[in-house]
Amino acid sequence: MQGLSHQISLELLSDYAGTFGFLLMTGIAVVSIMIKNKRSKKAVLTLETNQSNNLHEPVSLHPEINAALCVGCGSCVKACPEGKILQLVNNKSSLVYPTKCVGHGACEQTCPLGAIDLVFGTKTRGMEIPRISPDFETNIAGLYIAGELGGMGLIRNAVKQGRLASYHAISKLKNVKHATDVDIFIVGAGSAGFSAALAAKENNCRYKIIDQNTFGGTIYNFPRQKIVTSHPLEFPIAGQVKFKSNIVQKEKLLDVFTQIKDENNLIINEKENFLSLKKLNNQIFSVETSKGTYTAKKVILCMGVRGTPRRLGLANEDLPKVAYNLIDPSEYQNSSVAIVGGGNAGLEAAQYLSKSDLKNKVHLIVRGGPENAFIKANERNQKLVFELEKKKQITIHYNSCVKVIEKDFILIDKAGGDLKLANHALFIFAGAEVPFKFLMSLGVTIDKAHGEKRKLSIA
Repeated sequence: MQGLSHQISLELLSDYAGTFGFLLMTGIAVVSIMIKNKRSKKAVLTLETNQSNNLHEPVSLHPEINAALCVGCGSCVKACPEGKILQLVNNKSSLVYPTKCVGHGACEQTCPLGAIDLVFGTKTRGMEIPRISPDFETNIAGLYIAGELGGMGLIRNAVKQGRLASYHAISKLKNVKHATDVDIFIVGAGSAGFSAALAAKENNCRYKIIDQNTFGGTIYNFPRQKIVTSHPLEFPIAGQVKFKSNIVQKEKLLDVFTQIKDENNLIINEKENFLSLKKLNNQIFSVETSKGTYTAKKVILCMGVRGTPRRLGLANEDLPKVAYNLIDPSEYQNSSVAIVGGGNAGLEAAQYLSKSDLKNKVHLIVRGGPENAFIKANERNQKLVFELEKKKQITIHYNSCVKVIEKDFILIDKAGGDLKLANHALFIFAGAEVPFKFLMSLGVTIDKAHGEKRKLSIA
């Protein structure tokens, strides 16, 4: 009898445990659904707000989600390095911050069902990009474009594209029968150009690589200690370069570049401008630079798009105090500094220049109001700038633009009224003039993409 009672007690306990487990799992599921619904409603509100503010059109390479394939796993949301640009709306991935997407491509790579394609432009807003093949060759046979100039930013993408473009060019060298000064001529010594030159060196090709400024290209012109990458980079000869830290600053990356360059005796021709090129005998190229003219079997253009900064078009914009990039913030101390631009470059400059030890008075001048002034900047930079404003380390001038530039002051139009600011340094971050006219003058075809997928490997 006692044994039977014990058995019944165990069975009841087992039933209770099973019921409790079921209720617990049900409760967890209900809470999970409630959280998802709350996030979905918030994402919808964000998307509607961006649409009402005309911020619904991506400005660069961006993901296009196939709703029929998307199962709402959220892997793309977690993978995006820029924050919550992608969010789940009704259990489907949605691009809720279109203007902040910079085309990392991590979302496409992580989607387990292939529901995401990376595209240029939209049906209503086209995007101009050079016409290039999957091997990065333009409509001009033997002329390649790799990196930022082709519409895809990011250091890891540029390194890969420079490598692949160079490998393809090398594979076609045997088809060129004419003698030339070099096999491959590379314009731009940034990430893409450096990688392309290493590929040429690896294959014992005669090469020449030039840069109008300095080895490192765009990276060299970043502010000191700027975080530039966290991804491993795959170089010719050197192989995969991994970093001990997930946060890699400009100086560390340039040190790595320099070490690889020196170890392989790579020759970089700095301060040499690319002027023009033309095709000879329908086979080889004549390349004109500021230091001479060279013939080459193949040419790879790895120029960045920041080489020609967009100007304000004002008198005195050529004064020494006016600059379009910030390299060393410590050069500016006890000064009245003005920064034009509400993108990441402008907000980062404001952070660097407002450090307390520099004792600067920093003014940030932006065209939009508080609700849309920083739509092109990531959330982290926005948060840091707002914190600095609260601490009175910077002053933000909304609905404003520079009207007059003088040696010791600037005049800004602020919400329709003039405001005079003492000024020792003026930084302008108004974007850059993409050299499409120059490319067209070389014969490169420029297409206007309206949401088309580009068949280029950027993984």
